[in-house]
Amino acid sequence: MPDSELLKLTISEVAPLIQSREVSPVELTEAALAEAERRQPTLNSFITILRDEALAQAEATEESLARGEYLGPLHGIPIGIKDNIATAGITTTVGTKVLRDHVPDEDAEVVRRCQAAGAIIIGKENLEEFAAGATSNNPHYGAVHNPWGLDHVPGGSSGGGGANVAAGITFASLGTDLGGSVRLPGAFCGVVGLKQTFGRVSQRGLLVTSFNGDHIGPMTRSVRDSALVLQVIAGYDPLDPSTVPVPLDDYTLIMERGIQGLTMGIPSNHYFDLLDPEVEAAVRRAIAALEELGVASREVSLPSMEYVGALRFSAMADSVVTHEPYIASSREDYGPDTLYRTLAGQFVLGRDYSKAMKVQRIIKEEHARVLRDVDFLVTPTTPMPAPRIDAENIVVDGQSQKVRGPGSGHISRNTSPMNATGFPAITVPCGFSGAGLPIGLQFIGRPWEEGNMFRIAHAYEGVSPSRGVWPDLG
Repeated sequence: MPDSELLKLTISEVAPLIQSREVSPVELTEAALAEAERRQPTLNSFITILRDEALAQAEATEESLARGEYLGPLHGIPIGIKDNIATAGITTTVGTKVLRDHVPDEDAEVVRRCQAAGAIIIGKENLEEFAAGATSNNPHYGAVHNPWGLDHVPGGSSGGGGANVAAGITFASLGTDLGGSVRLPGAFCGVVGLKQTFGRVSQRGLLVTSFNGDHIGPMTRSVRDSALVLQVIAGYDPLDPSTVPVPLDDYTLIMERGIQGLTMGIPSNHYFDLLDPEVEAAVRRAIAALEELGVASREVSLPSMEYVGALRFSAMADSVVTHEPYIASSREDYGPDTLYRTLAGQFVLGRDYSKAMKVQRIIKEEHARVLRDVDFLVTPTTPMPAPRIDAENIVVDGQSQKVRGPGSGHISRNTSPMNATGFPAITVPCGFSGAGLPIGLQFIGRPWEEGNMFRIAHAYEGVSPSRGVWPDLG
């Protein structure tokens, strides 16, 4: 099979070929590295490509296969790691000049689990500076370009990972999601992006983060692949107090159940407000497709979402505390967008922070109540397709919205609430704009029910107009 076809397979398709030794991990890794190096001048999706390290890992996994030791579906699979996730002995910059020489002493827990499962890390992926933004226009390492439209953003902050999965470079990439930073690149790049339940996956080794809502999650080419990766990285970590010792389901087994008879909730407020008409049309078609698959629909109301903007106060305060030592020592090395949005947090009063946490609790309780009456919620992932890289503002439903920097929360208005609730959410592609840019559909589920979300998303994926369509990179 030619490399170009091999690299377009999903993990679930290529894994049996590796297990049967029809495909060599070394040859697959060499093909992925060659594609990464070929696309880097166009996509700028990596900060560091790990050629020597990846080939050494690939040789080790090939030797274990020769001994009859198969570690599972990620054995010999080339993946990418966002450059704010610690990798031992490898520079981890968090996308900033401030940490350009930072080399962690140990791997993040998710990296350790992926390597133990036989995955091959081919590079550290480009991102928004300090993972703080929705565009991946990095002022130090350059902007990441969307494979579906090179003049457009791939979403942020995990833009490099989204671009690599969409372009057929990595079979999966691990990103981080504090306000939608896995799901936004998922939507804009036309791939599957997962934010599992808060506490399901260890955050240990996630650098310069907030512990109130940040998640490490996969971007993949299919829902099944997302389930395979979560199966590896999920689980209790006794050294991370945010993780919860909840038993893991067999996600691929649950995914095979039908969805007929389930009920989806369609929010009547917030999530469908201020939408680009093409996004709304694509999402409404997806809802109709789910109804044809036997899912009942019910309109639901979430009145407390009127106050969702208050959550920004707690996020701002958390951010300034996290950045305090870096601003004190290296303020001049910050990009202006990250610096100015961070400094605002020093003016948040304790009373404001407490009120924001109260609103967070109210929104969480309201979503929990609604999800007792329906099995899942359906929303657009983003209010619009990917903006242009050079855009300062975009007009959505007649209103001008900022794309980046302070006050640019519009892109993440549908994703960030689930970081506050901790509920699981997944984005899957559901079509394209007239300009050929992907549109994302978001499913929101009950805590710890990732298997049910995979089941629903997998069923929809089978009828999605995005199925089997690839960007034309030439």
